[in-house]
Amino acid sequence: MTDKAENHESFLDASRIFTGHRALGLVSNHIPLVTRYIPKRKETLIVTVIGNSFHTYGSTKLNLLSIGRAHEDDITCLAADTYRVFTASGHIIKVWRRSTELSKEFKGHEKPIHLMLPFGQHLLAVDETNNLKVWDINAAEVSFELDFNPDTFSISAMVHPVTYLNKILFGSMQGTMQLWNLKTGKMVFAFNGWKSQITILEQAPAVDVVAVGLASGEMCLHNLKFDETLIKFKQDWGPITALTFRTDGAPIMITGSSQGHLAIWDLEQQTLIQQHRHAHRGAVTGLKALASEPIIITSSPDNSLKMWIFDQSDGGVRLLRDRGGHKAPPIRLRFHDLLGEWILSTGLDSSLRTFSTVADLLHRNLGTAHYNQKKARRVGLEKAGPKMPPITNFASDSVRDKEWDSIAAVHRHQSEVTTWSFHRQTMGEHKLTHKRFAEDMALKKTSATCVTITACGNFAIVGYDSGHIDRYNMQSGIHRATYLRLDTEESSKLPFTRNAVRGVVSDGLNQVVLGAFTNGQLTTWNFKSVEIVRETNLNAAPSFIQINRHSGLLAIAMEDFTIIIVEVETGNIVRRLTGHDGRLTDLAFSPDARWLVSSAQDCSIRTWDLPTGTCIDYFLLPKSCVSLTFSASGSFLATAHVDDLGIYLWNNQSLYTQVSLRALEKDFEPKTAPLPGSAVKSGESEIEDSEQIEEEEEFSSPEQIADALVTLSLLPDSRWKNLLSLDAIKRRNRPKEAPKLQKLAPFFLTNTNSLPSADGQKDSGSRILNTFSSPFAMPLTPWAEKLNSAEKPEEYWAVIEELKGMGPSAIDTEIRSLSPHLGGSTHLLSQFLTSITLVLESKRNYEIVQAYLGLFLKVHGSSLSEEHELCARAEKVSGVLKDSWSTLQTNFESTLCLVSFFMNAVI
Repeated sequence: MTDKAENHESFLDASRIFTGHRALGLVSNHIPLVTRYIPKRKETLIVTVIGNSFHTYGSTKLNLLSIGRAHEDDITCLAADTYRVFTASGHIIKVWRRSTELSKEFKGHEKPIHLMLPFGQHLLAVDETNNLKVWDINAAEVSFELDFNPDTFSISAMVHPVTYLNKILFGSMQGTMQLWNLKTGKMVFAFNGWKSQITILEQAPAVDVVAVGLASGEMCLHNLKFDETLIKFKQDWGPITALTFRTDGAPIMITGSSQGHLAIWDLEQQTLIQQHRHAHRGAVTGLKALASEPIIITSSPDNSLKMWIFDQSDGGVRLLRDRGGHKAPPIRLRFHDLLGEWILSTGLDSSLRTFSTVADLLHRNLGTAHYNQKKARRVGLEKAGPKMPPITNFASDSVRDKEWDSIAAVHRHQSEVTTWSFHRQTMGEHKLTHKRFAEDMALKKTSATCVTITACGNFAIVGYDSGHIDRYNMQSGIHRATYLRLDTEESSKLPFTRNAVRGVVSDGLNQVVLGAFTNGQLTTWNFKSVEIVRETNLNAAPSFIQINRHSGLLAIAMEDFTIIIVEVETGNIVRRLTGHDGRLTDLAFSPDARWLVSSAQDCSIRTWDLPTGTCIDYFLLPKSCVSLTFSASGSFLATAHVDDLGIYLWNNQSLYTQVSLRALEKDFEPKTAPLPGSAVKSGESEIEDSEQIEEEEEFSSPEQIADALVTLSLLPDSRWKNLLSLDAIKRRNRPKEAPKLQKLAPFFLTNTNSLPSADGQKDSGSRILNTFSSPFAMPLTPWAEKLNSAEKPEEYWAVIEELKGMGPSAIDTEIRSLSPHLGGSTHLLSQFLTSITLVLESKRNYEIVQAYLGLFLKVHGSSLSEEHELCARAEKVSGVLKDSWSTLQTNFESTLCLVSFFMNAVI
């Protein structure tokens, strides 16, 4: 059973309703990327690691091509050549073809592997015990093994110097280097090196020269032949974490640092061309130059993959394309649109991102929240001063998406609420706040705690930990109303109690506003008059609230781990759901409000059936879910988890299969479901099918997949569709004017009509006589002779195959030549009907055989009616044809019936 099938079974065993679909927002981690140039594709493929799997991207558009299967443990090392990808997970090395097919496994290391290098048909692997094994890839066995003393030479890097046959250069944490001959198993030379750890070795464009990156920030170009350092540079940003050279002819070297900066060095002038600061938010761990192109690729633990191009006038680089996700774990998710195609996500990196459930190419970053967004756009994020704290809560509505900002976001420990535009994919101009928080010293440290956007999209309602609830206009950012706890004019002037607002919502018709407070009160106001309508005592402090505007139901997560369902119109508590053993983290209604999905810190996700008030689904996850959201279409459930950069989509199985919705028993023991893996959407991009790998037997499709199926010939329509219309085509193509008579020859030349014929007989001059007399002397065509002598099934098949290779006019001539009046015979007609019967019974070449049969009946119909034997043959053909067509007709009608039902049925 494949990993995918095993995971699917795990999902089915754990949850009745939900099954894992895919992960979004995972691009790279600290493992350096590797590149592979595929000649047949004429494209370089980029491979990155994400936890226990790996992604393959195309360099043309940085589109995701394929996903590697999940490993048992996280991948610790990655390598690749033109034909294979090598991954090390724990003590095992796996060899992958086409990035998805497991070819071989190498088992023999006692400790995890941290270095690998493909070397022809061999793979070099170094584990944490400083043990070097040289694996024969084809034989999957160790051909050479060597142990190094970690106290004197602990391997930290290795490279194969170009033109050095069977030689490998090793760098150590002690700063020294050794050159070994793997064929003889002997050390060729030991280099004194430097007094700093060697972090990376890279072959320079020049022969005998290797670039050495050091932990001290120095990089050296060292000549191996003369053991001499040619050039030495130094950067002030810490260790050299990545290094590469341009391969398009320019003498340029690029280095990366642990602080995320890039340095561009001119080797001819021995100068620094450009410092590209903050190319990544984390260390630059992966750096590769594309072959013969002015393009480099970088990766980082900040979960991003970036493509840079050298097209600046000063020789520097600029960002060309990038793929990325959250740099810190996401903390809140919400679907934005009504089709379930866009997910809004906020993370601890203070950014707001959109993720597409359709294609990874559509993921966008709306930006990082800054106090001065204009300055950030002008001078860059890093120079714009401190960024705002992370977004802890937000609300969005797509009704007024194109008119003005449609997202309102609450930041940690901030009274200001920022607005964002989904349509413009950027942070808005407004910061919603009331002047009281600036004027009243007692309210200086007030923080916004919750926010909602009204159903019309015109207003944002914000709740604060001071107990205030304010309404703002989304278009202008102006304060419009305040909802007070007391409904008299005198009380509105009194200071508020410190009952923080834990949740605020409005109904679907802008009739009422509801707010939940830490003292256990649920207050309802009239939206326009801001007067209190009612107050409901919840008997416990709420954590947060969630509303379904279509049904008028309000779900309240309580501090005692229970969930209360309140009817908005009456304020009555209609359900109380108990069962969670940890603090609730999020709630989500299904689109029809029949289900409520809840998550808690005990790593559980429960689905509640609201009409019955029972739990119908309960499963555990490896990590606690911090936020979840249901798509408006009901197709997907999206979740975010603790210390995880990904967003995980789950399919709602009830939409396409029968699901048991019976209440779970009180002693039900939940099972743990694995988190979904990444996946490539169909139609998004092709997996590397055209990759040229070692020769293997090509798959050939059988002529007939199944005996019950009808198989077509796949011939062009022009070869058989016009067989019954050839006469009409000839009449249409006849010249409009009659051919002109030839001029008479001069009198002294003899006319050809007066000359005697070759056989001594004169032309009779009768056209009718010629028509009836000459055909009897016509011999059979080679095709007719084969048909006449056919006895075995394969001989009949050879006749039909030869007919398939002819053109329409040739087929017409051959079938007409079967007539007894034109040199054929009754036997030939019978033989043709036999061959047609054989093909019809096999259900192959279905369309052309019927075209041949139609022409045959048109030409020889009268001859068939005169012969009893031919009539019997024709009746047999008719029976076979009727049987095959009735089966097809039944299948067609059944399919049309089902399609019509699904199109018109109300589900």
